[in-house]
Amino acid sequence: AVNDIKRIDLAMDEAEGVMRAVKRLSIQHESNFSINKNDEIANTLISNLKFVTLAASLIGFITLLGAAIGLMNIMLVAVAERTREIGLSKAIGADAATIRKQFLLEAIFISVKGGVIGIIIGILIGNILSIFFKSGFVVPWSWILLGISICVFVGIVAGIYPAIRAARLNPINALRYR
Repeated sequence: AVNDIKRIDLAMDEAEGVMRAVKRLSIQHESNFSINKNDEIANTLISNLKFVTLAASLIGFITLLGAAIGLMNIMLVAVAERTREIGLSKAIGADAATIRKQFLLEAIFISVKGGVIGIIIGILIGNILSIFFKSGFVVPWSWILLGISICVFVGIVAGIYPAIRAARLNPINALRYR
């Protein structure tokens, strides 16, 4: 360790000399050890962190895609199960826009509900880990808002097709449906 950063190269040279003497290496032999500075290790970790971030982002995207497909399936089943309800709503005056809005809001609600549950679990786990590691826990409000926004977006994307399908149902055929 050095007190002045300007002397780090001298300290590394001195450390190399000491190590060569300890390992009894002559001038002709190449060093069979290496001396690294902390900033080299930090740069290596930072470059590896980019790959971890990319992998985590890819996994997150695939998870969101799976969640959107699952939510769309749930909404399509809801449309199929509530065909008589949709027909009755249309028969008493609901227009296609109202039916679309109902199913789209339901998809958004389901998606946001899942996001809020995930956020609550994340905050609980974060607090438990902060107690375990005896450190502070900061609630990342900007990330929470981003997460809720992504949930709304996924709900819209996954709910558009089922909502349109529900709105296009013929009320007479829907009332006959069993």
